[in-house]
Amino acid sequence: MKLLLLIGFCFSVATSSLVFAEQNLPNSRHYALLASDIAVQQSWQVKDAIKGYEMLEYQINLNKGAILTVDFIPSNSSNYFNILPKGNPTALFVGPAKGDHAELTIPDNGDYVIRVFLMRNAARRDEQSEFTADISVVKSTLKGMHPSWDVDGDGINDCEKDGSCDHTVDYSLPRKSN
Repeated sequence: MKLLLLIGFCFSVATSSLVFAEQNLPNSRHYALLASDIAVQQSWQVKDAIKGYEMLEYQINLNKGAILTVDFIPSNSSNYFNILPKGNPTALFVGPAKGDHAELTIPDNGDYVIRVFLMRNAARRDEQSEFTADISVVKSTLKGMHPSWDVDGDGINDCEKDGSCDHTVDYSLPRKSN
């Protein structure tokens, strides 16, 4: 029996919700990482194992402009991952060509899949690999935000940290003193 260890972290004042939804797909296991709508940055650490022609997919819904980072540490040198939009066979990141670290800006809103697999040379010998994947997402900051809305200078509107954002406020204008 394979053990899946997942640790969810949220680096914001918002609480992260993290859920796995499993589907029965031939030779694969599919999991959904559910991200908080309010958290500015979230991280997950996934520890799992893969064998033979099996594929593991970790799906996450992301907004355009978010930065997705994956650091992958496999026990087998033929164990890789790709990142692709769900339902689209064209990968945005190809692990065998680019390595074990991905950092990409998400081009469109939607579901994205981190697909973990063994290369054919290892899969046909029914090899296995244990791996750790550190996955993080940073939401895009507001464009045109006036610097007075970012007192600590981290590029994130301060109201997102304390949950006080108001859609009627024009954040491109200076913050008014109370």
